[in-house]
Amino acid sequence: IRRLYGKRPPDGIRLCIDEFGPLNLQPRHGQHLALSGHPDRIRATYHRHSRVRQMCGVCNLERNTLVGYFADENNWRVFLEFLKMGRRYYRNRGILHIVLDNASFHSKVEVLEYAVAHQIRFYWTPTSASWLNRIECHFTALRKFALDNTDYQSHEEQEATINTYLAWRNGGRNISTQAWRSYKHRSKKAA
Repeated sequence: IRRLYGKRPPDGIRLCIDEFGPLNLQPRHGQHLALSGHPDRIRATYHRHSRVRQMCGVCNLERNTLVGYFADENNWRVFLEFLKMGRRYYRNRGILHIVLDNASFHSKVEVLEYAVAHQIRFYWTPTSASWLNRIECHFTALRKFALDNTDYQSHEEQEATINTYLAWRNGGRNISTQAWRSYKHRSKKAA
């Protein structure tokens, strides 16, 4: 994995893939600086009226972009569909060199057969070392900017905020809390 990160293979592109979630609808606490009076309060309890969603994320190391695909389940069928989507998107780019963790459904026979047949090579992170996957640091930022200190009422609202963050992040902008708040404020006014 370190060699792959250090030098781009001449025959393809490098991607990091991992699942982000579960994305359930619940109040999420975050760090908050109370400049005047009391900090924002989030309700303490919630009821699970809605399903749990997952996001499968892809970090393209060549372009430094992060994209996400939302799904209701987290299993080998969803992962295989995600790989097929990725292969279609990068159809003329040679071998897809993918760094991913060793979740059991990633190594399902059907997934491995598809990977071999469609020029996809997996690089497995060791057990308990998923931090070697570079997408993990991007997920930390995603959690901070799009989920901390929130109380989404629908998955659509949550996914829209995550997609807004991904668009902002991929735009090569200054990544800071202040820049994100300013961007979010401008995008709400435009809508």
